[in-house]
Formats: sequence, structure tokens, C-alpha cells
Amino acid sequence: MKMQSYKEVIQSFFRHPETRFILPSALFYCGIVIFCGSLTMFGFGVAPTLFKVLPTKDLAGMANQSILIRMVILQGIGLMIMAGGLYILRRWSSGQVRRSMVFVFGVIILIYLLYGVVIQYTMFSLTKAIGSFDHPLSSGLIALEQFNSLHKLYSFLASLASMLSLAMMVLHMYANRKAAD
Repeated sequence: MKMQSYKEVIQSFFRHPETRFILPSALFYCGIVIFCGSLTMFGFGVAPTLFKVLPTKDLAGMANQSILIRMVILQGIGLMIMAGGLYILRRWSSGQVRRSMVFVFGVIILIYLLYGVVIQYTMFSLTKAIGSFDHPLSSGLIALEQFNSLHKLYSFLASLASMLSLAMMVLHMYANRKAAD
């Protein structure tokens, strides 16, 4: 094959209607996998292991803090990839499906900002008032209660955002399926 024919083959591949749907869908799904995968790996793999392996809660908490910061950044990258996929896919679904997906994506972003920025920052600032999680200061017991309730809220909101992103993926697959022949 000549170089010109390779170029034509590549151009026809990217112009094909199926490719113009599959590649942005793959980008969208990749963002969802990064977003949900980072949360799942941290929640079920990293955090429990740190608290089992390290000798004190304080050491495990310090390790968790540094990992959580990176996880939130990785989730932000996943959300940007999802946004890019959604933007490219904007012409493929019906108006109602598209608006639903954009609305759910907006809700996910708001939840992410709430748990990833606001709650996480508040939890990190409470650690100073608590002193030590192994032996909390008597003045830090109220802060410890606040930390525990924020941790539960953080976990709930992160799980909710993850479930919403998976629901959005299912909606995209369902709305754009082909009729059975």
C-alpha cells in the first residue's frame, strides 16, 4: 500500500459514523472508570489495609491524608475526561437523555466538590484539634465526634457520586443501543 492509501484508510476510519460514536463513548467510559476505580481502590484496598498494617491510627491517618489528596486529583482528572466524552457525544442521544446526563454530571461535580474540597479540608483541619486519634485530647473529643460524622458523610457522598456516574454510563448504553435485528 502506498502512503496515500494509508492516509485514506485512517481518514475513512475516523469519518465512519460508528467510530465517531465509539471513540467518544470510550473516552466517557474511561473517565467513569478512573473516577469510580480510584474511589473503589482507595475505599476497599488502600485505607483498610493502612489501618490494619500500620501500628497506630495516627500513622495510618497521615498516610491516608496524602493518598486522599492524590485520589481527589485523580478523580478530578476522571471528571474532566468524562466531560470531554460527554461534550463530544452531545449529538448522539435524544435531547431528554442528553439533558439528563448533563444534569446528573452536574450533580456529580457538586457532590465531588462538596466531599473532595469542603468536607476533606474540614476533616484535615479537625485533626489538629483532635491531637492524636489513638489518644485524643480531652479538648478534642468534640472535634473527634465531628470528624467521625464528617467521615461518614464523606463516604456516603463519594459512594453516591460513584453510583451516579455508573448510572449515567448505563443510561448512555441503554439510550444508544441498537434495535435487535
